[in-house]
This record gives sequence, C-alpha cells and structure tokens, in this order.
Amino acid sequence: MKNFKCSCGSPVFFEDTICKCCEFTLGFEIKSMEMRCVKEDGQKLVDTKSRKTYKKCKNWSEFNVCNWLIDSDSKEELCFGCQFNRTVPNQSLENIPANNLRWLRLEQAKKRLIFSLMQMQLPLENGWNSNSKGLLFDFIESLDDKIVTTGYTNGVITINSIEADHVARVSTKYALNERYRTIIGHLRHETGHYYLDKFKLPKKLHEEIISKFGNLFESSGTNYSESLQLYYANGPIKNWENSYISAYASAHPIEDWAESWSHYLLIMDALETLQQEGYFEDSLDSLDVHQKLEKWESLSFGINQITRSLGMQDAYPFSLCNKVKEKIVVVSEFIQSLSAGTAFLKQNDDDIHENPTLN
Repeated sequence: MKNFKCSCGSPVFFEDTICKCCEFTLGFEIKSMEMRCVKEDGQKLVDTKSRKTYKKCKNWSEFNVCNWLIDSDSKEELCFGCQFNRTVPNQSLENIPANNLRWLRLEQAKKRLIFSLMQMQLPLENGWNSNSKGLLFDFIESLDDKIVTTGYTNGVITINSIEADHVARVSTKYALNERYRTIIGHLRHETGHYYLDKFKLPKKLHEEIISKFGNLFESSGTNYSESLQLYYANGPIKNWENSYISAYASAHPIEDWAESWSHYLLIMDALETLQQEGYFEDSLDSLDVHQKLEKWESLSFGINQITRSLGMQDAYPFSLCNKVKEKIVVVSEFIQSLSAGTAFLKQNDDDIHENPTLN
C-alpha cells in the first residue's frame, strides 16, 4: 500500500475519515488514487486545495462503513468499491448489533484488495455491469437455518461475516491449526479463484500452470469435494512445507493456486508499503519477480524479529521454499498477462470449466 498524506502534510491511513492533525474530513478519490482533504459544505464536500466538489458514498453517509468519494455531479449513489457488493451484513438485526462493525471491517479489507488489483492494472468490473466477467461480494452471517461457507462460485465471492469478529476468527484459526487467517487473506485467496475461472490463458501459460500445480482445470466437483473432505478429516499431507505455501494449499491443486495467488498479492502489497516507508530504495517496477521474492524473504525475517520483540507471533509465519517460489513466479506471469490483456475473457459457458463452490 502506498503512503497517503493529508493536504496539511500529515501522514494518514487509507481507512481514515478524519485527519488527526487538522481535523478536516478525509476521503479516497479513485481517479487520482489519492486521499483528499475536504470541507463539508451542506451536502457537498469541497477539496481544501483544488476546490473540486464531491459527495459521500451512500454507505458512508448512511452507515459509516466507507470513506470513498464520488464526484458531486455523478448520478451514482455508491462509490466504485461499494458497487461490487451484492449482499451486506444485515443492519436491521437487533440480535446482531455488531453487524455494522463487521461490515466496516469487511469493507476496509475489500477496499484494500480493490486498490491493489487496480494498482496491478488487473481487469476489474462489478457483476452488475458485466454478467460475463464481473465480480460481486456477498457478506453474509450464518443463521440457525443457514450456515454460510466462505468461498467462490461463478463470479461471486462469499465471506461469512463472522470472519470480521476478531475473537471468532482467531478461535477458528486455532481450531483449524492455521498459521494465518485474516479477512483480506480470504479475499485475496478467492480472487485467485475468480481470475482463473473467468479468463482464458495463453497456451504456454496454461501449460506452465499445469506443470507447477497439477491439472486443476479438469478437476471435477466430486474430486474437489473428496479432496477437501480428506484434508479436513486427516490434515495436510506429510512434509507439505517442502512443496506448498500453506497446509491448506496441499488439499487440492486449485487451492494450491489460490493460496499462491494470495501470497503473491500479500507480498507485493507489503513490499510497496516497505518501499514507501524507506526500507529499500529500489523501485518495485525495476525488480523482476525473483528479486522481489528475495527482498521479501530478507525483509519479512526482519519484520518477524520486530513482532517477536513486541511479544507477538510472527507477522509472516511462512517459508518460501523453491517449489513455492516457482509457483509464485507462474502467478506473477498470469497477472502480467491479465494486465497486458493477453489473457482473454472466456466468451461463453462452454469455455468455463465447471467448478464447485471453491473455498
């Protein structure tokens, strides 16, 4: 994530709505990909420098779960990021008063994801505007008669909103013996399913993916379901650390892909943050993927040293073995293909492999 500053010069976070120094309202403008310092003038927000006028996203003005700006003359009520929502946590359920806070946390993670995808120049369109390639999000809570599973299917990423409850998420993490479990981690993982599902690969890249991950394109629903059942019943394969980035990646080739994709996004986001903070001088654009991974290995060790000094667990509790690096390189090639427009949208349903609901 890049660094942001208020017009007064104070550093601010991507999620901020108020500058703690000058106390003016802050909002994110998608056209410039910058935070804007604005002054409220009736229904309008006026940029303190450019005098350009904006309005708040409806999910900001009514529910305070967003901080993205919309041009004042736009007919849209929802910002670009909120237009990807299909279902949000129910704000009228009296027995779940935490739903507004959960929605806020889910939105903040989703907006960071969208920012990263845009930074990488990946094709990104919401499902309301495009049935064929669009993406939508369901943030749903489990009720007595309905258990919600986090996963992906047919252009929709579903996140069980309980993941935004810190205690519940950490409890699940330890129950499943996971090293890492975050909202944005879920979202990154599921976009790995989304892009592989919706875009047709160049032949060479298609063959490279099969070579590194296995034939995940022809995995039937039964094969996938049985693989996950075996994983949850018996745990990961022995010595999984020698070939996979996480235990869950060993469950099935398609999950290995999504986990590798997720870690690539994590690493690139973290490296951008570290570069912006002055931990290294190289421009990320000047480094190839091998150099980026080498730099991340060194820096992440230092980060873990800091978190241990603070009495906390490792911030990045993973090891990049050679086989994992090879997989992440293939993920990088796919992302470059997507950003360059050489990975094409699948034109019809016959081109899309039949996936079960992917976790």
